[in-house]
Amino acid sequence: MFFSFKPCRNIDGMGVMRMNSKKLRMVSQFGFLAFLTWTGFRHQLLGGGPGGAPAVDALCPFGGVEALYSLLTSGVWLRRLAPSAMVLLVMVLVLTLILGRVFCGWICPLGTIGEWTSRLGSRLGFRKRELPLSIDRPLRYLKYAVLAAIVLLTWKMGTLVWRDMDPWVAWMHLSAGWPEMVEKPLSYAALFLLVIGASLFVERFWCRYLCPLGALLGPIQKISLFRVRRKDDTCVHCHRCGGECPVRLDPESSKSVASAECIACGRCVEACPVQNTLFFGFARWRISVLLLGVATLAIFFGGYGAARITGLWATYAPPSQVTTSFEATESIYGWMTLNQMAETLGIPVETVLQLGELDPALPLDIPVKEIDGVDDEELREKLAESLESAETFAAAGKDLPSPQEIRGSMTMEEIAGVYGLDGKQVFLEAGWPEDSDQTASLKDLAAPLGMEVSTVRDAVEKMLDEKP
Repeated sequence: MFFSFKPCRNIDGMGVMRMNSKKLRMVSQFGFLAFLTWTGFRHQLLGGGPGGAPAVDALCPFGGVEALYSLLTSGVWLRRLAPSAMVLLVMVLVLTLILGRVFCGWICPLGTIGEWTSRLGSRLGFRKRELPLSIDRPLRYLKYAVLAAIVLLTWKMGTLVWRDMDPWVAWMHLSAGWPEMVEKPLSYAALFLLVIGASLFVERFWCRYLCPLGALLGPIQKISLFRVRRKDDTCVHCHRCGGECPVRLDPESSKSVASAECIACGRCVEACPVQNTLFFGFARWRISVLLLGVATLAIFFGGYGAARITGLWATYAPPSQVTTSFEATESIYGWMTLNQMAETLGIPVETVLQLGELDPALPLDIPVKEIDGVDDEELREKLAESLESAETFAAAGKDLPSPQEIRGSMTMEEIAGVYGLDGKQVFLEAGWPEDSDQTASLKDLAAPLGMEVSTVRDAVEKMLDEKP
């Protein structure tokens, strides 16, 4: 039987078999790239959440690495990450442990862009170059430094520090146009210079020297079950395998390719002119490049299907179970309505409108992303800033400052933020007009109204005493 796993049995028929494996890899590469590019475009149109399209961060296995510390220590997802990122990370790690870095060689869209940019460059007459070994070898360790820096800074700062430099984020936001490029210039520079531009001269430049996910998978590649192996007694030393390798390895120099750099693309095996001399194998078991690709896709989609069936797959994070409104601002998104934001924060929707400086007449039951003139990220930042003050005291184990310390130079907006109160209600309790300007200082408001700042102090004190 063709796909049976018999010891030392040849299941790599030459000719048609190799053509089929090349076609399968190309279909896999461009299939994933096309799907994810389309998803990025739809996300720009529809936003995220239950009624939208997944965000780039939710469909990247590296997000699982970035989220790990926060999940283990607090059970909270970093903003923009989702359970799907962790599922993808586990799937990619399992794939790598069994078959090697097949994710890099068969699935990764950035790898596809780099590889086919290189091929296009050859067609256009760009001369391929290789860095001297004295530079190439130490430079390959740079990606491990990139990985360490990203993980440590992300875990320490509690935010996706890599996002503004990530070339994949740039690719997925191409449809957003010039404003997005201005907002994230480093990510677009990385995409056009290091992924696309450099690949015109050095194939898979990004993969070799800078990719943090490749750095994560490299050590696992070294212990993977299946790897490229060579029969020394039938090798004719034609050097075709090394010339075809996209990451500058030389399978001809050893009986087993144990390098962390191998991306399990199978191009060296396909280039070998002597049947059974180069193959993917584990001990006495051999598989063809075609079967390697089939197994890769079967494990990947099998894992995805299992995650969907078990309910583990979700491309947006549920609201975090947090104890403070300030922390909960990390769980509000543009796909939410104002009512949903208020529910997530645990505050009245009127307070959301007030702290966000929004028109009270805005619709409360449609996604904020669809409301003209409202930027969901700016709104989140305003809410976070307003809610942080009161909760900073609680986080530090300190009591709120006494309302009698309220100064006439303070605004009602500042007071409401510190004490977690509704500014309009404070004005009403103090006997001031409910529509008084909350951004003006109390002393500037008091004189024309003939009021005293002390009434506001007393009102705040009373309202705090009445809080449950």
